Amino acid sequence: MIQVNDGNPEKTISKLTEGLGIPDLAARLLYSRGIIDLDNAHRLLYPKLEHLSDPFLLPDIEHGIRRTIEAIQKQEKICLYGDYDADGVTSVAILSNFFRYLGFIPDTYIPGRHEGYGLNIPAVRKLKEQGVSLLICLDCGSSNIDEIEEAKRYGIDVVVIDHHEPSKTHPSPVAFINPKRADSRFPTRELAACGVAFFFILALRRALTHRGILKHHINLKKELDLVTIGSIGDMVPLAKDNRLLVKFGIETMRKKPRTWLKAFFSERVIYRDTVDEYILNFVIVPRINAAGRVSDASQALAFLTTEDDRSAKELLIELNETNKRRQKIEGDIIGEISDNLANENLDTRKSIVLYNQNWHLGVIGIVAQKVVEKFGKPSIILTKTGSYLKGSGRGGDGINLYDTVAALSPFLLKYGGHKYACGIALEEENLGLFTKAFEESITTSIVPRDREYRVDAHAGFDELTMELMEFLEKLSPFGMGNPRPNLILSPTTISSNDRFIKITDTNNRTWHGAIQGQCTIPQNGTARIIATPILREQRGEQFIHLNIKDILPDISPA
Repeated sequence: MIQVNDGNPEKTISKLTEGLGIPDLAARLLYSRGIIDLDNAHRLLYPKLEHLSDPFLLPDIEHGIRRTIEAIQKQEKICLYGDYDADGVTSVAILSNFFRYLGFIPDTYIPGRHEGYGLNIPAVRKLKEQGVSLLICLDCGSSNIDEIEEAKRYGIDVVVIDHHEPSKTHPSPVAFINPKRADSRFPTRELAACGVAFFFILALRRALTHRGILKHHINLKKELDLVTIGSIGDMVPLAKDNRLLVKFGIETMRKKPRTWLKAFFSERVIYRDTVDEYILNFVIVPRINAAGRVSDASQALAFLTTEDDRSAKELLIELNETNKRRQKIEGDIIGEISDNLANENLDTRKSIVLYNQNWHLGVIGIVAQKVVEKFGKPSIILTKTGSYLKGSGRGGDGINLYDTVAALSPFLLKYGGHKYACGIALEEENLGLFTKAFEESITTSIVPRDREYRVDAHAGFDELTMELMEFLEKLSPFGMGNPRPNLILSPTTISSNDRFIKITDTNNRTWHGAIQGQCTIPQNGTARIIATPILREQRGEQFIHLNIKDILPDISPA
C-alpha cells in the first residue's frame, strides 16, 4: 500500500525551515508527518527524558506501589512472574534489577511453553508452597481471572503489570496496571509490557524517595536497554513515550553497554558502532526470543541480568545455538506450509488456518507472521499440546485480530493478545467450526505490516545531502509507527545487476541502491523510484545509498 502525503503549504514549510535551520526537504518531511509547529518539531528533534509521561497516570499504580513497598518493608517473599518472550523476559529483568539495587532479591518464574501463556493454577500452587505472598505478573495477567482468584484463595496478593487487551470482565488483583484499560488516563496506550514495567519502577522510586525509604539515587536510565529490546521485540509503535524510551535506550547501549551487550561485542556477533534498530530486530531480539521458543526463557533472563563477563559469554554462546535450532525448526515448518499451499486457490480465501500436531509450539507465532508476509492474509497456525490445540495468529492493518478472535470465543477455551497478534486454545473437535467462522469474520483485505509504506515527499537528487542525513538521524528510531522516510525521485537512467541498482541523475552523477521489494525496471524510457536514503560507509568514506521500494512509470510530459 502506498500512501502519499506531499502537501505544499509554503508558509508552514518556510516557517519550519527558518525556525529550525533545516533543509527545505526536511521541513517537507516534518509537514508530511503532521508536525506543523515549531514547538512540536523541536520536541521531536531534540527529545528529553523529562518529556516522558507521568507514571502516576497509569491505573491502579498507587495501589501496586503501596503493596510492593509493604512487601519490601516486611521482607515478604515476592515473585516476579513473566511471559517467555522478549517483552516478558525484559520486564522481569527490569524489576529484578530494581529490587537488587534496593538490596532485595525476589524470586522469578517464567513458565515453559508447555505451561502456556500467562498464569496457570499449578504454578500458583507451587508458588504458595514456596511461601510467596506477593505475585507481580509482568506481560501477562490481563485475562487470568480464574488464576488470580485462585491465588487470592491461597492468600497471595497479585499485582498485574501488563499491556494486553483486557477482556470485558477483567481480573480483580490488588492492582491492575494496564494502559489499555478503558479508564486509563495514560497518554501512550500502546506501551509494551517492559514500558509499563519501566514506568512502574519510575513511580516506585519516587514513592520510596518521598517516604524516606530510599537513601541513595538509583539511575534508571541504564534500564532503557532492556526496555528497548522488549519494545522492539513486541513491535509497538515508536511514537510518544515509546519513541523516547527506545531512542534513549539505543543511546545508552552505544555509550554505556552493559555486560550482556559487551558479550555481543567480544564474541563478534555485532560491533559496537552498529547498534541500531536493524541490529536489534534481526540479531539481538531473535536470540532473546529463541530461548523461550525452543529452550528455557530463564536462560535469556540470566544473560540479560548477569554482571559477570564470563557468564555472559557462555550464555550468549548457548543463545546462539538455541537461535540456530529455532531457525531450523521454523524453516522446516514454513517449507512444509508453502508446499501444502502451492496448489491451493488462495484467491478465494480471506484467511489461513493451519494445524499439524507435530509443529513446534515455540515457533508457531513466527511461522504465522511469515505466512502473513508471504500470502497477505490473516493467519493462525495451530499445534497440539496435551488434550487440546494451541495456536498463534498474526494479522495486519485492516483487521483487529484480538476483536475478531474475541467475537469467536464460544469456539475457544482461551484467547488473548492485541490488534496484530493473538493466542488461542480450543478443543480439536471445534477446529473446523472455528476455521469456518474465522474465514467468515474477515470482511476486508489486510496489508501485512512489513509491506505497508508511505511516500513522504517528492524530492530532487540535489536535496540528498549529508545535512539531510543528519536530520534523518534526529527522526530516528525508525520502526512501527515511525517508518523511515520514503521519497519519490526521478532519475535520468536506471540499470540493474541482480537486486542492485545503478542510477544517474540530471547532473550525470551516479547513485547506487538495492531493490527491497518486488519491482521491475521498465525496458524503455525513464521511471520514477520510491526510495529511502540511508548512510553507508566504505573504506572510511560515507555515502548515501538508496533502498528502493518500488519503480513507477514516468509521468513526465513527452
